[in-house]
Amino acid sequence: MAATPAHCDSLPQRISIELNPAYNIVSHYALRGSMTDGDVLESALSLHAEYAFSFREDSPLGKLYPTAYQGIGIAAFTLYHHDLIGTPLAIYMLQGARLADLSDKLSLGYEWRFGLSWGWHPNEAMNSRCNVVVGVALPLTWHITPKWELSLTPNFAHISNGDTSFSNSGANTFGLLFGATRLFNPEKANTQQPPYLAPSAEHQSRSIAQRLTYDMVLYGGWRADRFMQDGMFIYIDKALPIGGIQLTPLYHLNHYFAIGPSLDIQIDSSLNLFDATKDEQSGEMSFKRPPLWQQTEVGVSLRGEISAPIFSIGVGFGVNLFKHGYDMSRIYTQFVLKAHIHEPLFLFAGYRFNAVQYTHNLMFGLGIRL
Repeated sequence: MAATPAHCDSLPQRISIELNPAYNIVSHYALRGSMTDGDVLESALSLHAEYAFSFREDSPLGKLYPTAYQGIGIAAFTLYHHDLIGTPLAIYMLQGARLADLSDKLSLGYEWRFGLSWGWHPNEAMNSRCNVVVGVALPLTWHITPKWELSLTPNFAHISNGDTSFSNSGANTFGLLFGATRLFNPEKANTQQPPYLAPSAEHQSRSIAQRLTYDMVLYGGWRADRFMQDGMFIYIDKALPIGGIQLTPLYHLNHYFAIGPSLDIQIDSSLNLFDATKDEQSGEMSFKRPPLWQQTEVGVSLRGEISAPIFSIGVGFGVNLFKHGYDMSRIYTQFVLKAHIHEPLFLFAGYRFNAVQYTHNLMFGLGIRL
């Protein structure tokens, strides 16, 4: 049943303003001084405004996740070099919760963010006007009054185009965020944390079959990269399509954690290209494609997921069963986000890495949970 306006108005809500000075890990020579008159772009600053809400403690989701909140944020970034980088803006989804009470007034929590930023100036390091923003944080919160909070938050943010164009060194920042939050319709602080590691009595009453779910995801994406030819890298001047399917049975340890294997099949039309030639008149690049099976990755991964209201986040570590050519990695890692919009359907977004540290492609799709 849809919530009435009166019920929505009574939800616990919050508005936050945050300032985040940060250190940028410079990973590309263009940001080490070759394009900045010797300046190394190690300093970053961002200003954030966020809105979030929680479910009432007497609601089903509020009983399971009494300290969780979710919402939306906007931000402005600077690396103090507008002519090269720009002063981009961002909009993102967020979710967080309290992990532990350190005292009557002090608590430790977690928060993740996922969104898009735009307004970047394309350059040798980041050749995109629009980039993905991913962040994680550990807020240390001082509960001054029932309606006001101050926070000090170590955080990490990754900004890149997900290899949708070349190049893609991205920006990786470690920051210390200073924030102030105004709470509306606050409920009595719940100092009893959910038993994250222990199954509830209701969950224990389920059979093994009832604790299993089966997720199927269809997704797409695009990727621009380079390939080796005659001892030299040939850069692809356009993004090529990617498509895939994931079949993931999950065993739910409790309401919060699930684990399981995943069969990951991905067709990547940017893999194992060869015989590149460049048209002298148009300047366009052409190349030959291998058989489809040499661009198909079939892997098995171990997936772990954390569930919260609306969203679940997961990580998977996998091995490709078949490795074809120079471009295909044997080991891969995936970070995934699911937004459960209407049971049994969910929206799917993910980021795939070769090994752990090399970005490969973004994934956007639709899934169903059975």
